[in-house]
Amino acid sequence: MKRALLLAVALAAPFALAACASAASPAAPPPSPTLTSSPSPAATAAQATARPAAPACKLKIRFDYIVRSAEAGTPAIAQLIGNVDLGNCTPTLKDFARTAGQGPGECTTIARARANPGYDVNAVPAPPLRRVLASAGPGC
Repeated sequence: MKRALLLAVALAAPFALAACASAASPAAPPPSPTLTSSPSPAATAAQATARPAAPACKLKIRFDYIVRSAEAGTPAIAQLIGNVDLGNCTPTLKDFARTAGQGPGECTTIARARANPGYDVNAVPAPPLRRVLASAGPGC
């Protein structure tokens, strides 16, 4: 009987050791997460400088216009603007013809500021312009 017990222990020992070893050994480390991050400031600056810069506008602001907008039911307003739209590098009159007077009942007029001496662009309602160069809109 003693011999059978020793044989049983001897046969079971490798399985017990394997079971203990696997229980005692740490589990495989979890896979490291994939890190995503935004580019570094240096990389962002490098990308920004890699893009071609917009050419400088060669048009020069030489004088000012007054633009007066009137819409049904609201007081007319005016603003002083240069003769060049530097953001688009286009003459203001070209932009005016394309974009002015789009609203229902709107009437937008434009004149040179020097043709309207003493004109107060902050007055509400804005007075009518003298020597109007162009007007646009269904309310004109």
